[in-house]
Amino acid sequence: MSNDKQTFDPAPRAALSRATDAVWHPTLPREHEERAPLSSGATSDAILGPKHDKLVELTVEVPKSIRKALRNDAIERGLSVDQLVTSLARDYLKR
Repeated sequence: MSNDKQTFDPAPRAALSRATDAVWHPTLPREHEERAPLSSGATSDAILGPKHDKLVELTVEVPKSIRKALRNDAIERGLSVDQLVTSLARDYLKR
């Protein structure tokens, strides 16, 4: 093994450039973010969706018989009615 230390090279290196698939270069000022498209930047988000969806309240009026059927189905599956409805909506929308 050699004991030679790397020496500092004072020659300037090439400047940073924006990657071909980048929206904005990370060294640009923050005010450019508002013009960037809405994305988290991960390719997996396009395939799998975001890792954490924010839960929002949804009020829906349904016939009593449907509410009863949902409640019974949720109990059979070991889920809450909210979890069951979310699962059914996600399957219907294929997301």
